[in-house]
Amino acid sequence: MIKNSKLNAFGTASIPKLILLFSVPAIISMCVNALYNIVDRYFVGQGVGALGIAGITLCFPIALFMMAMSMIVGIGGNTLFAIRLGEKKYTQASIIMNNSFLLLIIMAVGAFTLGEIFMEPLLRLFGASDQTLPVASSYMRIILIGSVFQTIAPGMNHFIRSMGHPKTAMFREIIGACTNVVLDWLFIMKFHLGIEGAAWATICSQLVSSALITAFFLKKDVPVKINRRHMKLHLPYVRKIYILGFPPAIMQICNSLMNAILAWSLTTYGNKSIQTTGTLSGGDMAISAFGIINSVVSIIVLPLIGFVSGTQPIFGYNFGAKLYDRVRGTLKFAYIYGMGFIILAWAIVQWQAELFVAPFAPGDMELQKLASESLRTFVAALPFVPLGMIAGNFFQATGKAKLSMFQNACRQVIMLIPFILIMPLFFNLKGVFMAQPMADIGAAITGLLLLRRELKRMPK
Repeated sequence: MIKNSKLNAFGTASIPKLILLFSVPAIISMCVNALYNIVDRYFVGQGVGALGIAGITLCFPIALFMMAMSMIVGIGGNTLFAIRLGEKKYTQASIIMNNSFLLLIIMAVGAFTLGEIFMEPLLRLFGASDQTLPVASSYMRIILIGSVFQTIAPGMNHFIRSMGHPKTAMFREIIGACTNVVLDWLFIMKFHLGIEGAAWATICSQLVSSALITAFFLKKDVPVKINRRHMKLHLPYVRKIYILGFPPAIMQICNSLMNAILAWSLTTYGNKSIQTTGTLSGGDMAISAFGIINSVVSIIVLPLIGFVSGTQPIFGYNFGAKLYDRVRGTLKFAYIYGMGFIILAWAIVQWQAELFVAPFAPGDMELQKLASESLRTFVAALPFVPLGMIAGNFFQATGKAKLSMFQNACRQVIMLIPFILIMPLFFNLKGVFMAQPMADIGAAITGLLLLRRELKRMPK
């Protein structure tokens, strides 16, 4: 039997303090993840220009799909892992974690193979022009080389947090992010490697993170270790991992699909609406603007995702231990903290959109104007996002995979994609950016209604 005060704290410690204890490191970790995209775009904007930002943005749906593969196994395995820890079934927890580690490697190899085969047709489908296709292809080919590092680092970090070491998980990601910043500056600004330098910086930094995270599970004092004997795939666990992991990962899968449709819409309506004075077409300019917007929004939304993921092991442990009052208390404080943060962030972005946009497009006033105006539209309903996101995380953490899947699909598929296709018919390019706030409101209402029903069913 594993005796660990860090695990027992899930069921005994003060809920507000426990949420902060686990969410703050998770928030920092997600900020670190945001740096991988933000820093690349910043240095590419400084060293390459709008064409480079457009190239990276076109690769974003593929990168999101690879992230989703990691989330399916990482979050799905961790959900089952946390519940088994709460039930004191430690051998099963070890098998689940080691199966997850092997699955992450298998999925990375699959992502590399499919990415190499279908990369150029996909980039064309996403709206790549003759100017942006060579840039995007050069970047993506190098990123695919590091597929394994892109799955192991974020996937296994979930298990470190569930074993009561959120700060350890945070510091390992911070080291990787700092490596990325230094290498981006070195490769792009000093060695002038351009878009390829950004890609090499990304995979080298993820290699560092993966090595540090894997080393954690080989330490003697770790409650559950990497164990080759427990890596043999158990199909019932594999099936459960995918069932539990798919709902939260559907947000990233749908993000990938949404970004593909969005890139096509930006290209189509950007060419119709924008008369540029530079060498880029209107469609390429619109894609560059969205790349900047996406970087700014990730500064806000990724910390929120980190906060939500930090509450997941608390939900899972207490639900497994049948401490339902603590489950309700965790939900209450999750909403208080989450809403407070997002409203403050929303107000700052609406007030100073130009300030956030300018570093990505130095000297390009045409691109800055388009990006800042579109940013205000894109985040108009941002305060509604935590309402649906926390509900979806609650369903996932308590083993209600179908509800979580439906809730996460609402924002990025069921509501957003139709709005992306319909709104531009009436508002042209601005309609593309109006689709997101409308979907945010709809998903929030759906999440609250489903959550109310589930809380009524939970034992007192």
